[in-house]
Amino acid sequence: MVDGSRAHGRPALFATVAGVVNGITMVLGAAAIGWATDHLIIPALAGQPVPAGTWWAAAGAILGVSLLRWITIVVRGVATGHVQYGSQARIRRALARRYLDLDLSWHRRHPPGRLVATAVTDVEALWLPMVMFYFAAGMAIMLVVTTTEMFLRDTAFGLVGLVLVAAVLGLNLLYQRLLADRAALAARRRGEFAALALESVEGGQVVRTLGVADRERARVGAAADRLRAATTSMGAVSSLFDPLLELLPALAILAVLAVGAQRVQAGALSVGALVEIVYLLLTIAIPLSVISRFLGMLPVSAAGRARAGEVLTRAEVVERGAATLTGSGPLALRARRLGLVRGDTRLLAGIDLDVRAGEILALVGATGAGKSTLVDLLGGLTDPTEGSVEIDGVDAADLARGEISAHVGVVPQTAWLFAASVRDNLQLQGHPRERRPYTEPEIWRALAAAGAADVVRALPDGLDTRVGERGARLSGGQRQRLCLARALLRDPRALLLDDATSALDPAVERGVLDTVARLRGQVSILIVGGRPSSVLIADRVAFLRGGRLVATGTHAALHAAEPDYRHILDAYVQQDARGAHA
Repeated sequence: MVDGSRAHGRPALFATVAGVVNGITMVLGAAAIGWATDHLIIPALAGQPVPAGTWWAAAGAILGVSLLRWITIVVRGVATGHVQYGSQARIRRALARRYLDLDLSWHRRHPPGRLVATAVTDVEALWLPMVMFYFAAGMAIMLVVTTTEMFLRDTAFGLVGLVLVAAVLGLNLLYQRLLADRAALAARRRGEFAALALESVEGGQVVRTLGVADRERARVGAAADRLRAATTSMGAVSSLFDPLLELLPALAILAVLAVGAQRVQAGALSVGALVEIVYLLLTIAIPLSVISRFLGMLPVSAAGRARAGEVLTRAEVVERGAATLTGSGPLALRARRLGLVRGDTRLLAGIDLDVRAGEILALVGATGAGKSTLVDLLGGLTDPTEGSVEIDGVDAADLARGEISAHVGVVPQTAWLFAASVRDNLQLQGHPRERRPYTEPEIWRALAAAGAADVVRALPDGLDTRVGERGARLSGGQRQRLCLARALLRDPRALLLDDATSALDPAVERGVLDTVARLRGQVSILIVGGRPSSVLIADRVAFLRGGRLVATGTHAALHAAEPDYRHILDAYVQQDARGAHA
């Protein structure tokens, strides 16, 4: 709460002042009613004449205090909203930045649904107590003033007030202790449900294809039941403590009436003073309820803070330096003793590989050989656990944030598009090095080079056609071509194609590879895949097996010397032959 107040100083100050003044107005309201009882109500009931000034004074005091109280409620509510929702936005921005900074290996261990739940519901829970924070702060001051006023009226009244406050605080401490573990469990169950629900929705086509809808309903339903049980457990604790908290002020009023009636009869206390004390106790129920609600929100907030903190404090980030890449020609990429270990699994070991400036290098290997992992390392998407990657002689770890992506284009296996128009997916922030938007001719040239120009022209609104979430309105081949066009449009100095033509038909693929071949000498290109069509345009071929670089050379040399390489290439040839025959 303090962090949020510091980050939003002005609204926090307004909320604090308004909360304090609001608490004081509640005490002043009790005093005004007590004064009106002694000077207006009792004389009027006794048939005594009451001066007009007394009527006006009583009405003015009560209405004035009420108006001031109303103003402070409005100011406090608006200012609190600025602090609360501003703090939520600040933490969500920090989480979004951390998600982008964290290594891909970390993301592979954390389902997207859980990350969404952390950024939405956990952050909301974290700052939930803020809605009561300034209210509670004002009410705490009111409790001090009220208790002092009760002691000034009568020591017995003051002791009743102290016992009441102590009882409420004691109950709240017990309530928090019982609620803390339940709140943490509910937060975990919420993340589990979000992960399963998102997975079920994203895999909707697979679920229908495999006919496992009943299984998915049962799986997600079980997660929903676990979440319901966890939140119901929290509600059960609240349902036990809330009535007790409501009962305590009533018991205190009975105690004050028992003592106060004797004091009034003995002439030691006026009726107005007794009314004021009773009104204060009735009013004190509000701050006690507010403080109780605030304290009751703290375990939920702590659970949200813990889950958000797990992300914000993770050390698995892709570190960046301050170096930059100069020049305008093709880049040389170099891996030196490169290795990557995830958990107990070694994915790559001892990779020494050069992608020479301006050459086309094909990377071939069986499934699981580490091809995509090597692309991630060369493209700066993840950091190696061993060795290093150099880009034009500069260690990738020393390059500034955004420097690699500004010079190196990567087209991954999975074609991913934003839920926006074709134009927006291509334009993004414009040219990464020249800091300008792309022109229309540049966009169409990139589309033509990727074999996507005719696809876009055939869409209902051309470049302005919205492609749907993750490009759902397009076919796999169309998405792949647009992703390739997006990479080419960025005018990369090195281009990493991770099986980027796998969804294209042979005719389109040949056209795209012809374009890639024409980039020889202008762009350094790494093509992942074992298709003869991509291997044959390469200057050299690198062959991976079991996470290690087995050989590097021409296609002819590797085909003659490496049986495993020959087996992979021949399998594609046979597959293409069967497809042509069919």
